[in-house]
Amino acid sequence: MLELLGPAMSITTAALLAQSSLRSWRAENKFLKWGGTVLSALFSGAVSLISVIMLVGLIKLHARSAPVSELKVAGTPEQIALGQAISDGFCSGCHSRAGTLTGGLDLAQDLPLPIRLFVASNLTPAGQLSHWSDGDIFRAIRNSVDKDGRWLIIMSYTMNSGRSKNI
Repeated sequence: MLELLGPAMSITTAALLAQSSLRSWRAENKFLKWGGTVLSALFSGAVSLISVIMLVGLIKLHARSAPVSELKVAGTPEQIALGQAISDGFCSGCHSRAGTLTGGLDLAQDLPLPIRLFVASNLTPAGQLSHWSDGDIFRAIRNSVDKDGRWLIIMSYTMNSGRSKNI
């Protein structure tokens, strides 16, 4: 719900700028009339465009979904070896800093965005995955959707990089 505050404020600002444009059109002074109208209309259009982009982003952020598979991994030596290979080749790049999949790595250092801190999660049984089913974990790896149905944004970017074709 709090995510809607930004677009709501942006839409309100655009409406106020449009109203300002109409008010300046009624001015007697030609400079104020044309200058104020044009500037207010331009700013209103720019803020409206930003509002649309924000709303589309929110829709895309919450539109990602996938059903949770009802599966249980038996833990045979072959499956454990395959899981270790997948973990070493895909997961450990982001989720290993001090040990195998213990998390703590600040991914913001490698991103071209001015993000202050973006720490990878602990994927060991001591971390948040202890509350996830095998189906939840499968869905996160395969579809980049977490247990609560939220989009794992960074996971989907790495999934599209071609490193995970064997999953």
